[in-house]
Amino acid sequence: MIKKRAVSRNVVGDKSENLLSLSSPFLTFVQKYLRYITVGIIFIFLFVAGFLGWKYLNNKKEEQAMVGYFQAYKVYEESIKQDKSLEQPLQLFQSVAEKYQGTSAEALSLFYTGNCQFAMKKYDKAIASYNNFLKSLPAKTNLVLVAYDSLGYCYEEKKDFNNAIKFFKKTITPHPGLGESGCLNIARCYESLGDKENSLAFYNKVVVEYPNSSRINFVREKIRLLKSKS
Repeated sequence: MIKKRAVSRNVVGDKSENLLSLSSPFLTFVQKYLRYITVGIIFIFLFVAGFLGWKYLNNKKEEQAMVGYFQAYKVYEESIKQDKSLEQPLQLFQSVAEKYQGTSAEALSLFYTGNCQFAMKKYDKAIASYNNFLKSLPAKTNLVLVAYDSLGYCYEEKKDFNNAIKFFKKTITPHPGLGESGCLNIARCYESLGDKENSLAFYNKVVVEYPNSSRINFVREKIRLLKSKS
């Protein structure tokens, strides 16, 4: 019995020694690189904390930007209803765009800056604002088509019909885009250039693709008049 107990103790002792010998490389590694491991953990913690802080501040910036945008839009809407000068909403939209760069409110403010400038017949400035709006968008929205349409009108007002056509064509691609409105704008610009063939092509496009249009009689009359010209 005594011998058995001795053997038992030896087995346990051997196992303990084996465990210690197996764990000692790991312990040595931890002791050797403890400082680096600690720095790494601190770095990860700071990175996560920094990211969360940035996200919070970014969200806060977006909220403040949208508040500024809606205040400007309210003044813009009231100015249009009362047929007042758009100088005040223009300044407000420009202020939001400059102060909150990189936000969705910046993009919207640039778009309405262009609208104000177009209404004030500042066509070159409106063109710049609409182009800046298109550059500032993180992703395409329905307002992109409206911006192309607005650029078309700007160039048409400047009698630059070729550029007007270029942007109006963007409003109907991909189909249907702005539909009959885009086709009519293109047809009108070709007509201004004296290009009867292309003008007829787009007026006919409206008849074929939008037969139930409220402007169908107007379009048919335009076709008749163009065909009657020598």
